[in-house]
Amino acid sequence: MGLSGATPGENMLAKLPLVEEVLDLATGRLCQGQRRRACRMENGTFAEWACRECREFRQPESISPWTWHLLLLHQLKEAGYPFKANDLSLETWMLLGLVHRLYAAGRSTITMGKATPSLARDLTDEESR
Repeated sequence: MGLSGATPGENMLAKLPLVEEVLDLATGRLCQGQRRRACRMENGTFAEWACRECREFRQPESISPWTWHLLLLHQLKEAGYPFKANDLSLETWMLLGLVHRLYAAGRSTITMGKATPSLARDLTDEESR
């Protein structure tokens, strides 16, 4: 076991909430709008409880502010915003690269129809190699 508490060969990236949050957003698993209204109608008086216990879709308020910030930076970068090398910290650049790869992989699984629960683990395993 190392200083981080991880055993050798264990992938620490797969444990980051950021990974799951970005993949959920990329694959359209955000509960909002029409989906939220339909669910509330289906569940009636139990709607609040059903939303809290739902494992199929992610509530927007459950996504961390840091993930939203990184997604904003990702969108700006994709749109051609002229970031310079020192505009962001090294850690932010590295996380932005991770967000880019996760988002692209999540979007491609939609087109291939292969979104799986182990996608986050598979993608981050590639990162650690």
